[in-house]
Amino acid sequence: LFSGCGHRLDNTEKHNSIYYWKTIFDISPSEMEFLNKHDIERLYVRMFDVAVEQNPLSENKEVVPIATTKFVSEVPSNLEIVPVTYITIDALRAMEGEEYDFATLIVERLLAMSSYNNCGEIKEVQIDCDWTSTTKDSYNKLCHCIRYSLNSKGIALSITIRLHQLQETAPPADRGVLMLYNTGALKNPDTTNSILNINDVEPYIKSQKYTLPLDYAYPTFGWGVKFVNGKFASIVSEESRPTSEEERIRHERPTSIEIIDVKRLVESKLGKPERGNIIYHLDDSQLKNYTDDEIVKILSY
Repeated sequence: LFSGCGHRLDNTEKHNSIYYWKTIFDISPSEMEFLNKHDIERLYVRMFDVAVEQNPLSENKEVVPIATTKFVSEVPSNLEIVPVTYITIDALRAMEGEEYDFATLIVERLLAMSSYNNCGEIKEVQIDCDWTSTTKDSYNKLCHCIRYSLNSKGIALSITIRLHQLQETAPPADRGVLMLYNTGALKNPDTTNSILNINDVEPYIKSQKYTLPLDYAYPTFGWGVKFVNGKFASIVSEESRPTSEEERIRHERPTSIEIIDVKRLVESKLGKPERGNIIYHLDDSQLKNYTDDEIVKILSY
């Protein structure tokens, strides 16, 4: 079945890559300059989320696409686009027993959006989900169905891998991206940096190969974490300041040194990335906090 399109499934060309994780696709001139300056040729674009929402007519809860990305600017023709969908854990649970039907709907919507918005030839589709040991069976079925559908079209399936998922058997996919961000306990007031801390990463990284070929995604963003009376309240902008004595804001941003230290650790244990490193994400207001030399060191492989 797949022999006629194997050249696309075996797409192992190394590229600098970056995520685009906004609900409006509108690349600014400075962001375009960043892409060109750092030879970034692969863009992972979040297309929509899959979540559980209440139907206003029937009042039943349904699995539906939400937060669909609106394309304002044209997709640069020199970029390979990888369409991505994020599936919430509640949606995954609600899909149980109907994985094939939802797999079909997800693939159709991702490819239709890619075609409608002139994203070029799609060689890979990515599924992002924080599945757990209790939901892995349903997730494996969903991935199996999505992969079968994509592979029959000559398209590969990649999946995101969180640190805790490294200890589980790999789901059926063609490759994975190890997410080396949001590694700490965000809501714990004693956490120093929930975005990236090598002490949070190290316990999960063993000296063994994961059964899927892996690329690595590193964070180039920051935020504030607000606590009220010692309890987590919300994520806020980095510029936010406390407005009362009850409030505390923990400001987080990994330095390039911290990122490179994690990168060295991961590569020493799991090997070099299969197809290159990935930055999260394309936003000039965040990327301006890192020098060009620092970005080069993060992306290098």
